[in-house]
Amino acid sequence: MCGAGAVDPELLTVKTFYFFFYSAFGSLFPLMGVYFKQMGMNAGQCGLLIGTRPFVEFLSAPFWGGLADRWQKGRTLLLASLGAWIVFTLPLSWVQPGAVSCVTPYNQTAYNLTEPRYDEDWRPAARSFRGPASRAGSPLPVSDALNFDPKANADWVTPLHSSIVYRTPDIQKTFFLLLLLVVIGEFFSAPAITLADSAVITLLGEDADRYGHQRMFGSLGWGLAMFFVGIALDHSTAFSAHPCGGPQRYEKNYTICFATFSIRFKYEFVNVDMSSSAPPTEPTHEERMQQQLAEQLQLPGLDTSAPPPAPQPPLEHAKVFAQTTREMPEWVTVLRQFQNVKAASFLFVAWFMGFGIGLIFTFLFWHLQDIGGSPTLFGVASVINHISEIFAYFFSFKLITQMGHVKVLCLGLAGNVLRFLYISYLSTPWWVLPFEFVQGVTHAAVWAACCSYIAHGAPPGLRSSAQGVLQGLHHGLGRGCGAVLGGIAVAKWGTTRTFAGYGVLCGVVLIVFAFINFRDGGADNNFMNTEQKRSAYNAATGAAAASSR
Repeated sequence: MCGAGAVDPELLTVKTFYFFFYSAFGSLFPLMGVYFKQMGMNAGQCGLLIGTRPFVEFLSAPFWGGLADRWQKGRTLLLASLGAWIVFTLPLSWVQPGAVSCVTPYNQTAYNLTEPRYDEDWRPAARSFRGPASRAGSPLPVSDALNFDPKANADWVTPLHSSIVYRTPDIQKTFFLLLLLVVIGEFFSAPAITLADSAVITLLGEDADRYGHQRMFGSLGWGLAMFFVGIALDHSTAFSAHPCGGPQRYEKNYTICFATFSIRFKYEFVNVDMSSSAPPTEPTHEERMQQQLAEQLQLPGLDTSAPPPAPQPPLEHAKVFAQTTREMPEWVTVLRQFQNVKAASFLFVAWFMGFGIGLIFTFLFWHLQDIGGSPTLFGVASVINHISEIFAYFFSFKLITQMGHVKVLCLGLAGNVLRFLYISYLSTPWWVLPFEFVQGVTHAAVWAACCSYIAHGAPPGLRSSAQGVLQGLHHGLGRGCGAVLGGIAVAKWGTTRTFAGYGVLCGVVLIVFAFINFRDGGADNNFMNTEQKRSAYNAATGAAAASSR
């Protein structure tokens, strides 16, 4: 869109948008599981709070997209949704249950329950003191306290790695209030990335294949933000008013995460507002491309009275990885096209791999914290995850064209078997890092293969709806079920057994999926024509970035 070696200012704005949007998201939301855990939530409650977002986003994004098309107020909706991210996320740091008591060590193994005393310096508990440890999981009962009263303290619990004691009814009230904030906030903030992706696709026009190059800056921002926030969080041990005098070893003040999130989103809000207020210039080629963006988001300061540009050819392949769904997909019609066993098994694997993404996103850091992991480790692991996805961006196209879709999905399932079983048997948290490179295959490459498969497997008239169904199965139902059902499993069996169980299930699904597709000796045709290769390339281009959120 510009001369060789020149930097297109419009695309620079796009790259900046994605970088700060996903760096804001990555500085807070990957840590939500351990944040809710420190607040006294159990795994089931954490899973529901985190897993609700994919469901609400998938159901509400088409509604807002249709509203933007009908009212031609895309820019207003984009700014409003960015504001909603701040308005409904910051209160998550303010809503907390009240402390009713504190765990005070008596010796290395015993403890008493004492009254909360704010703004007082207590002697921190010795590292050898483990506190309530009558069972695994979090929160823990305080029934083994020396001064425990079965009548008055029956519903008292304390989070793992914390000295604060809460009442279970108070935690439940906080949970329902947080759930209300999450549902309402996600409903109003869902159109942000959908409108942005649609505008970028329009801006790129015939160069829509370059979308992945823009979105990759989102992965970069996520990884870097999580890395630096993790280091800062490790040293964030000062509380303005701690009810028990001060934090325990793994107790952190997550205010820095919320502050980083809000600052980056405020920058996004100002950036979008200012970039949309630029004065008009002569209608150069770049300005004509910008005019298309103006039509998408109704940007002021542009010559909207100019004749509309010639319609661009349909960008069906480019949209397979961008969140541009403007209407609810035709589920029944699409599923009828995938009634045969092989196609149905593909859709099931797409959902099942999304389930693993939701499970690992919600409970990986929870598990690592249980075995002694620190926020610095979380940041390093996040960097490795996104590096692996960036590498997958470069090699997914070659992998799909050489191996075929089914074999890539089998490779992803095998990677999940090794990764989840490996994590479940870890005793030293830092040893998780070598297997974090597998995420490029289990997330990005698998998503690219799914997109490519459905892009040329569905009839042309249903291709858009088929992509919507795939996004719903993988990123909506898959990730949501992974967080919610995974939370129920973690609450009942713990993270170790849950991860091991999912790893075993991946092995079973791998065997069944391979049998269904290879029993006739050649289910997956490795040869692709030119159009199919283009579809695979387009899917691979945006896969790493699309799997970031």
